[in-house]
Amino acid sequence: MKNISKAARELKNAYQREWRIKNPDKNKQNQINYWNRRAEAYTIEQQAIDLSKSGLTQREIAKELNLSVGTVNKYLNKE
Repeated sequence: MKNISKAARELKNAYQREWRIKNPDKNKQNQINYWNRRAEAYTIEQQAIDLSKSGLTQREIAKELNLSVGTVNKYLNKE
């Protein structure tokens, strides 16, 4: 979708705005489904990576997530 023209993108966005206005129940359900999928994708491994990026040590991450330091090390070294 990145390679569409500006005019085509504007038409697509206008159509999507109209659809959301005409179908509020479907739009709400789509939002619920989207965030449920995002929550399922946020695994322990991703949490460990995010905590590491925020500056916590491996020991602190292990304590926070109730994991061993070795498991945290394994998760962080996958990147």
